[in-house]
Amino acid sequence: MKKMIAILIAVMLCVSCLSLTAFAAESDEMIPVVVSVPEGWDAPNLWAWADDGTNAFAAWPGEAMEELEDGWYYTYVPGYVQNVIVNANQGTDAAIQTDGIAVEAGKGVWITVAEDKTAAVSYDAQTTAEIPAYVEKFIVHAYVPLEWKTAALWAWSAPDGTNAFESWPGEAMAEGENGWFTAKAPVWVNSIIISGNDGAAKTEDVSIEAKELWITVYEDLTYDLSYEDPDKAVENITVHAQVPADWSAPNCWAWSAPDGTNAFSSWPGEALTLNGNWYTIEVPGWINSVIINANEGTIQTSDLSVEAGKDVWVVVTDKDNAAVSYEEPSGEVTPPATEPQETKPAETQPTQPDAQEPEPSNTGLIIGILAAVAVVIAVVVVVMIKKKK
Repeated sequence: MKKMIAILIAVMLCVSCLSLTAFAAESDEMIPVVVSVPEGWDAPNLWAWADDGTNAFAAWPGEAMEELEDGWYYTYVPGYVQNVIVNANQGTDAAIQTDGIAVEAGKGVWITVAEDKTAAVSYDAQTTAEIPAYVEKFIVHAYVPLEWKTAALWAWSAPDGTNAFESWPGEAMAEGENGWFTAKAPVWVNSIIISGNDGAAKTEDVSIEAKELWITVYEDLTYDLSYEDPDKAVENITVHAQVPADWSAPNCWAWSAPDGTNAFSSWPGEALTLNGNWYTIEVPGWINSVIINANEGTIQTSDLSVEAGKDVWVVVTDKDNAAVSYEEPSGEVTPPATEPQETKPAETQPTQPDAQEPEPSNTGLIIGILAAVAVVIAVVVVVMIKKKK
């Protein structure tokens, strides 16, 4: 009898592992999103996230989409993505972006955006264009001499000489508002050249590691190479916060505006720690915007602008009122309550536009299968015990 029970338990564990492994594989897989946008939506981008708030990309407006034929664009997202926003013109105009669009996790999707910004979603191919296979890439940032009107990235693998792009000068780099040009290269390259003015001026061959990098090119074509953003090479700062007594387990959400780089991977951010009369957290010194929230992110302040590189004190009176200062406020400070009262969560405005209600994922199905297996095993065990008697 004991041997039979052991076998049944082993079978149940195997089924559980196979189900969870299949789910993990689906979540890790990169899925194509193919989009058609209205005329005037230049250089479309895709912002994507999961229902739990995990963002697929580090900063708004998300991933630049590459052009196919017939006016379609594509990019790849992780298999866990359940919501997307299509935007254009570098995401700077809210009038040129959709609302959140619910998509089924783990499935390739075609999205047609109409002139009124509504979106039609299909899981059947809407174009005959072949979607290139997914290739992992990294971002190259280049700051170039002012007389360079254009910049391009050439990349290859040494010593075999395999080129990442079809012809010189390579991939055109897009200029951002901060003066940096950017382009992407596949992770198998280990050498690059930055050129300007249609390849007329260029650096020497630059050996690199295949990860996000920043290269500053000087007028004499010498360069400095870094794997950390020079604009964000500042010391961490501390955010101090006072919150109302009924705000339970406060968190801090922080980012850099206007580029949208988030300090944390998903809402509601990181938990604040109670130190004396203040909740505190250490955040990157380059952030210039914060939100203090609580009750699992269901109540929050508005966006609070702060000075980059400075410790900050935030006194929250209620969700609509918060005072910001760069020195600890003088006078009596009320210690935070250690056991806040339960309150009905207030309606909040998330930092990204609301998404439509997503289609159910297969997580519930997996749990149901495991529960059914457990019930069957229990019945078999009861029967075996009765037979033994």
